[in-house]
Amino acid sequence: MGHEHDEEGSMKHVDADSTPVSAREHAFAELGIPDWEELEKKVVRRLDMTLLPTLWLLYVFNYLDRASLGQARLSTLDEDLKLEGTQFGSAVSILSAGYVLGQVPSNMIIGKIRPSLYLPGMAILWSGVSAAIAGVKTYEGLLAVRFFLGLVEAPLFPGAIYVMSSWYTRREIAVRIAIMSTGVSLANGLSGLIAAAVFTTLEGARGVAGWQWLFIVLALFGSAFAFAAVFLLPDYPQSKSGSAMWTMTEDMRKVAQVRIIADRVSEVEIQSTIWTGVKLTVIDYKFWLLTGVNIAISAAYGFSNFYPAIVRGLGYDRIMALLLTFPPYCVAAATSIAVAWNSDRVGERGWHFSIPIAVGLAGYVICMITTATVPRYSASYLFIGGLFGANPLIQTWLSTTLARTPEKKAVSVALCNVLSQIGNVIAPFFFIDSDEPRYRLAFILMFLMGSLCITCALTLKYCLWRENKRLYREAQENGTPYMPYLQ
Repeated sequence: MGHEHDEEGSMKHVDADSTPVSAREHAFAELGIPDWEELEKKVVRRLDMTLLPTLWLLYVFNYLDRASLGQARLSTLDEDLKLEGTQFGSAVSILSAGYVLGQVPSNMIIGKIRPSLYLPGMAILWSGVSAAIAGVKTYEGLLAVRFFLGLVEAPLFPGAIYVMSSWYTRREIAVRIAIMSTGVSLANGLSGLIAAAVFTTLEGARGVAGWQWLFIVLALFGSAFAFAAVFLLPDYPQSKSGSAMWTMTEDMRKVAQVRIIADRVSEVEIQSTIWTGVKLTVIDYKFWLLTGVNIAISAAYGFSNFYPAIVRGLGYDRIMALLLTFPPYCVAAATSIAVAWNSDRVGERGWHFSIPIAVGLAGYVICMITTATVPRYSASYLFIGGLFGANPLIQTWLSTTLARTPEKKAVSVALCNVLSQIGNVIAPFFFIDSDEPRYRLAFILMFLMGSLCITCALTLKYCLWRENKRLYREAQENGTPYMPYLQ
């Protein structure tokens, strides 16, 4: 028995008659459902109508609550809470502490509980905590609420990635994660539009400041959608609960299970505990390279909470500055989908990730060397589009590269996101008040972090290329399917 590998990297083995047969087709043949190909298309369509849009909207509300602190600063937040020096940066960073504490424990249990109840339940909690920001009177109170906001917001993103990778194959998931991740770009942009509307219509109404109304309005809409999400989210392919019970037939659910099992890089499904998943994660060099990428990019787009202030520093008034924050994030959303779609189409990750980052670095260079309004605002399209355009591929690369067991996948996604908070903690301190509005030091430091990000990504690509050569050689020697990593 020999082996073949097609241009797209699908896994194949060659029988004695030299007819290529994929391990995937073999798995479906054993299932005994003759029309599995048509059912598989239906499964993906149903997921795209239920799972994907529901997670996307949850993520929009999740990030709106975080992003709106930067918009609130253009109201009277600083004056009302008497913020000075690095206190605003500390309020931004403290969320990461709660985020760290909430992620790993959450993803260690996500595979054992119902996502359709757990994720919307957390959304209701974070909406309540976000509303509590409107009631804080002191800097210390803001720190406390922001910490708890991070704690209850933490489960959504890694949990969503875990659930999506339980339903979508490796070659389907990049563009879906990119679509979901546009929630970050659009939340950053929409927060400016929403803040402009709230500040224009509700500033001072009933004796409540505009920034307080902003958090109240977001909490009301976020909690309302969370209740609807309970009925829209599926659980897992093998579950007998969630929306898949009424959106898919039994045969469709069987097809959904088999296609994910057949898609794993490791042909043998290893039964393991959570702690085995932890061990498999921390001894894997690929995890640490991906973590380096994630930390670096988190610091490289540290501008996100300061972008409204950067735009206002170009000479615009408060409302115009808020409105001008929206277009670059729309470009970023479109870029992320286009990059992820082409990455899935050609089966490549490293260059699709690194090239947009390099474009973003060009934007940083422009901001370092000029204070002119038009070049600096134009440069923001480059660094916002480049950094946010590449970011979704990290989670795709992570969840498909480290998916040997469900436990390892859950732990690696959560732990990588936890460690990435190092970047989120340090980035706000790049922006010092004495450097406002140019923020030259911040752009230099973000440029360096972006360069580190590219270095780690291309190193990983090279390592996976070598790993794939080894896998191909072993497949030829052992007569097993060749299932390469996407590099």
